Amino acid sequence: MFISKSEVLNALAKIDGSKWRVDTRTSYLRLMSITPETLPFISDSTESWKARVDKELKGKSFEDHLIWESSEGFEMEAWQNSLPSPLANIPPLQGPWKIIEPIYATDAQTANGLALDALMHGAEGIWYYKGFLGAAAEVACKGIDTKIAPVFIRDGNCIDPYRQLLKLGEKSSASLDATSLLNGKRLRERGAGVVDEVAFLLAQAIETGNSVGFEAPMLFHSGVGNAFLTEIAKLRALRWLWSSVLANEGKTAQSPLILASNLSIAYAQNDEHTNILRATSSAMSSILGGAQMVMTEPWNKSWKENDTFSRRISRNTQTLLKEEGRLDKNLNQADGSYFIEHLTTIIATEAWKKVQGIEAAGGFTAYALKGTLRSDLETSAQEIRNAYLNGDRVILGVNMFLPDEVKKEAKTEQSAYQLLPEVLSLPYEVQTAQS
Repeated sequence: MFISKSEVLNALAKIDGSKWRVDTRTSYLRLMSITPETLPFISDSTESWKARVDKELKGKSFEDHLIWESSEGFEMEAWQNSLPSPLANIPPLQGPWKIIEPIYATDAQTANGLALDALMHGAEGIWYYKGFLGAAAEVACKGIDTKIAPVFIRDGNCIDPYRQLLKLGEKSSASLDATSLLNGKRLRERGAGVVDEVAFLLAQAIETGNSVGFEAPMLFHSGVGNAFLTEIAKLRALRWLWSSVLANEGKTAQSPLILASNLSIAYAQNDEHTNILRATSSAMSSILGGAQMVMTEPWNKSWKENDTFSRRISRNTQTLLKEEGRLDKNLNQADGSYFIEHLTTIIATEAWKKVQGIEAAGGFTAYALKGTLRSDLETSAQEIRNAYLNGDRVILGVNMFLPDEVKKEAKTEQSAYQLLPEVLSLPYEVQTAQS
């Protein structure tokens, strides 16, 4: 005797009043209940969640364990069950990020060979640190289809309008013939926090837009550290605020063009391969935050030149995030995360307050010339040092879990800037203070 599927469903409905549907993907009858009690997530109140947490903490302080205090001075509860107001209105990305290969060679022919090799092994764009010009630039770019693989030449097709100001104390202006490079990483290396970096980049961009036009090409270079969620929210805040600035200027609201690279001020020679994890964390934050280009610099570049192994591993971390992690398949992964959305709003709000203060002081150039920029960076840099010296922050192999044979940390090579403090060299400074 055969029973039809509809007869089975009718019989089940009479038993418990549920609604059922048939899974037709199988060759056999598979029934799935779709009652309201089984499918939706059951909503939970903040009070009931905290009551369960207090029980699990067994007398430990809720404030000490589940209220997160950032180094920027703001606090957030781990529990978030709603979206913030205002909610970040971020223009969606139009495509996956590109893997950018840094090239440090100063000879154009050598640099070109390294670039072509990198492009054959996973890189999707090139960043030349040497300012190749004229014929040298042609040699460096030979054989590269720049329509597919973008090539950035510092001081060539990509000019930093604030380098001369910060280095020599002399005013300079953006070029109409090249992309304006707005360098936030330089400030992060000298003590700027995430709120500071967003504010400084926006202040530079607004001043540049007022000078050469807001439609002029600008490249925002961001230094990304290891505070994973904070760095994601930082980049989202930058995208939101810059798109709002453009809309206010009557331009099409769009995300800024962001080149994100790993911040290496805490990379140590002792237990050095832990730096690969730090660099990978930075790359993931950059991708999830919405950077269109991500550059993972070798973790040992400050103490070992021309290391083929570290260049390959640094490049392959991003290749794995694409090919294995599939992070290129969803372009706006962080959207809708309650915690990240709240963090984005907090960073954007604080950064915009700082931008308004810089604008009230006459803009970024005036802010730097008055010495306020240097003073602010010196203060925040000392706070970062103290956090490591006090043990609140950890550098494996330096102030925790030292190896049997401790290597002497080297001080980071300095490039003198009149209006900026020195680059932080945290492993060296912490190790020196302990000895």
